[in-house]
Amino acid sequence: MHWQYRAILRRLLRTLRRPRLVMVLSIALSVAAIGTAVVGSGRSRVANTIAVVLVLIGATLSVLGWRMSWARGLAARQRRMLLQTLGRLTPLEVRVSAVDEQEAILYARELRNVMTEARWPVTGVFKSPHAGNGTGVTLAVRNVVTPPGEAIALMNTLRRAGVPATWEHKPELSGDRTIEVLVGRPR
Repeated sequence: MHWQYRAILRRLLRTLRRPRLVMVLSIALSVAAIGTAVVGSGRSRVANTIAVVLVLIGATLSVLGWRMSWARGLAARQRRMLLQTLGRLTPLEVRVSAVDEQEAILYARELRNVMTEARWPVTGVFKSPHAGNGTGVTLAVRNVVTPPGEAIALMNTLRRAGVPATWEHKPELSGDRTIEVLVGRPR
């Protein structure tokens, strides 16, 4: 049953991308449920059943809208800020990974797209095998004591743009000019 709920939720998320639309639909269904209950009160069990179903659908849409409103995304200002900074720097090789959750994967794709637009060599989005409990955005470098100046500039820009980011030491990266952007669950 749980996998069916997740499949329905994924389809709804793809169909209804805007939280405000979902919330308006939720309110409309709640009003329709009240109207159906008032019109059919005491006369028809069918009207009461329809009212209950409308309330349940409205409640589900409310929860969905609430969850969608918490989804991360880069605003136009954040995108511009990242593009300006990355465009001035010597590109680093970037590998993008995310935890196995739809929201984290979408956010990782947004970050990847900005870096690609700035002409940085980017690979990914890969499923991160070790970021199971990770939250926020983590910048992994081979040498955390003296990371590349471009990585420091990227970290500072992410933080100025309001993206909570932390460092991680990852000695298995291929070189000092390679970084990994790990996207975890929202904080």
